[in-house]
Amino acid sequence: MNLEQHPYVRPSQVIESMRDNGYKNTAYALAELIDNSIQAGAKVVRFVCFEAYEQINSTSRRRIQKIAILDDGYGMDEKTLYMSLEFGASKNKEDPEGMGKFGMGLPNSSISQCKKTEVWSWIEGNQPFYTYLDVDKIKSGEQEAIPYPVTRKLDSKLADAYKGAIPTSGTVVAWSELDRLHWKTSATLLKHTQNLIGRMYRYMLQHKDENKRVRIVFENYLYNHSTQSYELEESVNFKANDPIYLMKGTVVEEMKDFPDDFKGQSLFDINEDGNTNRKDITLSDGTKGFYSIRTSSIKKDFANKMTEQTNAKIGSTDVGRQFASNIGLSIIRSGRELDLKRDFKIKDNYQKDRYIGVEIHFSPSLDNFFGVTNNKQSATKIQPPNLPEIALQEDVDESKVIEVIKESDPDYALLLQCLSDIEKAFEVYSELDKKKISYGKEAKPEASNNIDLATLKATNAEQQRANEHPTAGDEDKPNPEDIKDVLSEKNYNEVELDELIKDVIENNIIVKFDERDGPQTMLFDISIIQGFTLIQINTEHNFYRNFMSKATERDQMLLKLCLAAWGRMEKEAPTEAVRRRYELSRQQWGVMLDGYLSDEEDY
Repeated sequence: MNLEQHPYVRPSQVIESMRDNGYKNTAYALAELIDNSIQAGAKVVRFVCFEAYEQINSTSRRRIQKIAILDDGYGMDEKTLYMSLEFGASKNKEDPEGMGKFGMGLPNSSISQCKKTEVWSWIEGNQPFYTYLDVDKIKSGEQEAIPYPVTRKLDSKLADAYKGAIPTSGTVVAWSELDRLHWKTSATLLKHTQNLIGRMYRYMLQHKDENKRVRIVFENYLYNHSTQSYELEESVNFKANDPIYLMKGTVVEEMKDFPDDFKGQSLFDINEDGNTNRKDITLSDGTKGFYSIRTSSIKKDFANKMTEQTNAKIGSTDVGRQFASNIGLSIIRSGRELDLKRDFKIKDNYQKDRYIGVEIHFSPSLDNFFGVTNNKQSATKIQPPNLPEIALQEDVDESKVIEVIKESDPDYALLLQCLSDIEKAFEVYSELDKKKISYGKEAKPEASNNIDLATLKATNAEQQRANEHPTAGDEDKPNPEDIKDVLSEKNYNEVELDELIKDVIENNIIVKFDERDGPQTMLFDISIIQGFTLIQINTEHNFYRNFMSKATERDQMLLKLCLAAWGRMEKEAPTEAVRRRYELSRQQWGVMLDGYLSDEEDY
């Protein structure tokens, strides 16, 4: 009996679910492409946006039409290019010390942001080979297999982005039909990727060997309807963003209150150099690798200089806020940062942690040992070790835990030793006390009549939650353009919108409540604009009219904090698909609640 063979996976059925693959934001997805370029030996990587004005309701707004990563790396022949769009088939994973891991970066990251991905690649001056991936064609069953590469010239606007000097070899990856971008304009995309990309690739941007140094350039082209062409509007070289502040000439020097006489200097003292404390380990299966830890603490003379020029604490300055954005443990794999774990070791609520730096470097051979994810965004096993709990479970003294576990699970014992070494490294915090660092005077913010108690409490709770469970956008300051862009479609007139934005910016609000008319069946709506969350409470809903409007001020505040907690849950959603499910649940619950509370009854 001949049975029809069935594939393990039908692309048309699974492609949409594969798009929800857990990238934190667009910057992390783009990093996969930058990884590929650097691993291919690129000296210059161009991150290019093509933007045009679109009519949105009654307003003309700028929107990104296409994003491209262009490099001058080794390029790919047709067979390698053919493999590059296959999930799990890239040759990059064959390099044991390279940044590649599972060979899924190019297709995986691309479909998370756009519906169409096009790739050109060429070697030694030959014509480029071209292939593509189209989500809509895959969903319809029209494209069940990757199109075999054909020779095809670069699109003119992509060729022009090379400034008329197309390299002898190289690769271009272009994203279009951008339906899942986190930031829709080039200005906001640059704003939110500049520090992150600079931090991820800091060791490559400032490599000691000039032959291994990489330049990453952001460029924006705006479409000119008169000339019917894209024209270069902005070009920015990414600078290193060093969270342990031992590098010179980094992004912190661009802060407006950075003291000029410290430019070109390292701002922290080195405590552990990562060389003398390097540890080589061998796992039970014979795998060999290493890890090393570097630590630093702020220089006393720099702290003194900052306190001289502010009437408040250092933390309230632009430099201090930049320090705060880099709090945590920096995890470096193959010279590239995977993650900045803000919650590894939080010492206090005043974020003095911003004045120390801790990072761990390890070899890619230890990926499984540390739990590196396939999208290279984290190392899941790097967590604070709970030795007291393990000691209780093993019924041994805490000081003997690692030795006891070594007998039954030597690899786990090695991991616990590494985690203990990291935890001990945070003792560099004590250096601040030894140096008798001054942090300046406590600022006394002016009270605002516009800030109610619920807003203050929700903002404080959000900040505390961000310290303990950080997520994308926590480190961003609310941006007027971003807020206006999102809320212009939320039933605000120009005056109301300007007043709201002024209140948020001037009073450092990150959670705000607004009571206004809305769709009768929706109790509350949530707008998350990076560092700011707006919660609109519908005054037409039965719950509001029958209960909330009649509640005491204290009870109203408690109810609002409940809604703020829901807003934070949506913000912390691990994927876009999960966030949409939360949103749908919120809407459906509002409809059900409205039905349960008849407006004819007196509650």
